[in-house]
Amino acid sequence: MAAWKNAPERGVVGRAGTGSAFDLQRWTPSADAARFVEHFWSVSWDRHAEGPFESTVITFPAMHLTREWGDDVVRHDHRLPATLLHGVVPQVFRIAISGRGTVVGARFRPGGFTARFGGDAAAMTGRVVPVDDELFGAPVDLGEDVATAHAGLDAAIGATTAPLDDTYRQLIPLIERMSEDGALHRVDQVMALSPWSTRTTQRVFRRYVGVTVKWVLCRYRLQQAALEIESVPDVDFADLAVRLGWYDQAHFTNDFRSMLGSTPGEYAERFSRRCGSAGR
Repeated sequence: MAAWKNAPERGVVGRAGTGSAFDLQRWTPSADAARFVEHFWSVSWDRHAEGPFESTVITFPAMHLTREWGDDVVRHDHRLPATLLHGVVPQVFRIAISGRGTVVGARFRPGGFTARFGGDAAAMTGRVVPVDDELFGAPVDLGEDVATAHAGLDAAIGATTAPLDDTYRQLIPLIERMSEDGALHRVDQVMALSPWSTRTTQRVFRRYVGVTVKWVLCRYRLQQAALEIESVPDVDFADLAVRLGWYDQAHFTNDFRSMLGSTPGEYAERFSRRCGSAGR
């Protein structure tokens, strides 16, 4: 399967500066794995000459399964090489990459990990834990090679003939609507579209996704806001705030600062095209 390299996507902070810092590739999953996985990805770097680089991502409401190795020896407090399960990241994901290293990962659809492997996604939120062959029910050789790790993850995740459970099957279109419909700004709007009661919807989100409905809505809006600030010259912050569903610019600024540690204006000064950098 051919990969697409350094493809633009919401969530990556400072897109213009990441292309030379590491090599990013993504792959479409096989039909079997695609029931649970949005895409597979790899990041490789060699920072021996340039020194460490801090990467920041406004993460999605998704869990990741990764195979990681490199000469940094320890990553996420786990010794390398390692196969790791990452829960949804509540704030932003920051990591300083150094030396030479590689990560190959599967980004699950929201709810996809629980649908495939069971468990409670909320118990994993904010955590990174090692996994072994027991997760897959059989030995899996993921190695320390991008192609081998990618193929191994795809095969292991897709190795089930069980039908999708009804809850996950109904959750998929609801999450997709929340991601794609810019007019969805409030929790009550989501509840009006949900096939379940308000209480059940919140329970489904906690168990399958790992976070609340409100968190998912806010995260998608913040991702879109950051993307527009980086890629649209002279974006109007007040208009952006109202268009993406904040009550006013002040509330938008507070949420943005809480998540990224800077105001929209400070973020623009650092990353937007108005400073001569290209949007990712």
